[in-house]
Amino acid sequence: MSAALKLSLPIIMRKLERHIILPLALAAYALILGVIAYPRYRTSGNWGEYFTIIGITLLLALILHFLLKRRQQIRKRFKGEE
Repeated sequence: MSAALKLSLPIIMRKLERHIILPLALAAYALILGVIAYPRYRTSGNWGEYFTIIGITLLLALILHFLLKRRQQIRKRFKGEE
């Protein structure tokens, strides 16, 4: 087994936490819908609405990430893990 593979296995095997999975899913959803809706907005020319919706969704994913991360830290503090 190569050294690079040995180093990458713990990263892959580590438990993905909620503050990573949910915002990532929301961002992927926004990007997929942006790709699907692109032809409609290209014909209408309403680019302000297109980028506003995608931007707000990505901003909400970022806010969700920080809120869930803080919630997890508070939970760990009350459990005595930190």
